[in-house]
Amino acid sequence: MGRAAPPPGTAGAAAVGAAGGGAAGGGDAARRALLVGTSSYMLASVFWGMNIPFTAVLFRSFDPFFMALLRVALATALLAVLVALRLGPRALAVPMRAVHFALMTLAMTGFFVFFNLALRYTNAITIAALMAGAPVYAAVTMRVAVGARLERGFVPAAALTLAGAAVTILGRAAETGERLRFEGGEPLIVLSLVCWALYSLGAQRWFAPGVAQLRRTYVSTLGATAWLALCWWLLRSGGMIGAPNLAPDAQAIGFLLATAVFSTALGGVAWNVGVNRIGLMAGSLWQNAVPVFAVFIAIAMDIRPSASQIAGGAIVMSGVLYMQWRKFREQRGPVLRPAR
Repeated sequence: MGRAAPPPGTAGAAAVGAAGGGAAGGGDAARRALLVGTSSYMLASVFWGMNIPFTAVLFRSFDPFFMALLRVALATALLAVLVALRLGPRALAVPMRAVHFALMTLAMTGFFVFFNLALRYTNAITIAALMAGAPVYAAVTMRVAVGARLERGFVPAAALTLAGAAVTILGRAAETGERLRFEGGEPLIVLSLVCWALYSLGAQRWFAPGVAQLRRTYVSTLGATAWLALCWWLLRSGGMIGAPNLAPDAQAIGFLLATAVFSTALGGVAWNVGVNRIGLMAGSLWQNAVPVFAVFIAIAMDIRPSASQIAGGAIVMSGVLYMQWRKFREQRGPVLRPAR
């Protein structure tokens, strides 16, 4: 993926504006970008946190691959309606080169496929431990793919999120008697998160700067639906998965619709807005906040969290908030520093 200038409306573009068009105006634009990006990442984390307990229920009715196909297809239908209403029917066309469309949507599909395979062949505690490394995987992926350097404050923030995840994981292991053990699917977790990072980069670099994040998300899920349908058909034809459940109960239908609307469609839009405004490295820290919000939602579902989950969640959030505080302080600098 080649380097590209920051598109209009991003934190990078705001910084350029500050240098060329006045510190005060540029600083205001950068702070707005930071606020919008942070709010978007928080919203995506809440929606994806909701996805965890809901998906646990959905696995009783659907196999992981058919469920992923249904969820992404439903999300695509909703996004298509929103794009047509907000941007016009012509915006439903794919506004990018075919090769970029194929690669970007294949990366998104890779996340779903690898993650679902990992769920089948990996211990739950091991999955949680490997997912805690999301900031590290994203940083390495960005360095290799586009030569990006670590942002200031990223290392201590990542360390805090990793420490919080460790508290939660080790506490859960002690309470349930489960232990870290390798069952063959562990590399797939890392591959799934690398695929998501690559998708996130492609979704910002391979569209024209003026393309709305809503439209980018719609185009992404459109292509992913086709790839997932092909994947499901190959697995079904090869006898690796059984016949799909075409008569789920009312609860399964409700949870499927909720995850399609909020986790896949709206969560995807919020994530892309966050990447566009404040960058992928900040988003990788928010990925570790997803289990924190899952705990809060589990409480609402009358599932009591453990003390280690609460303590670990607090440490994770401290790391995320530290990174956001650093960004906010940097954006305040040009406005508050007196001229010499």
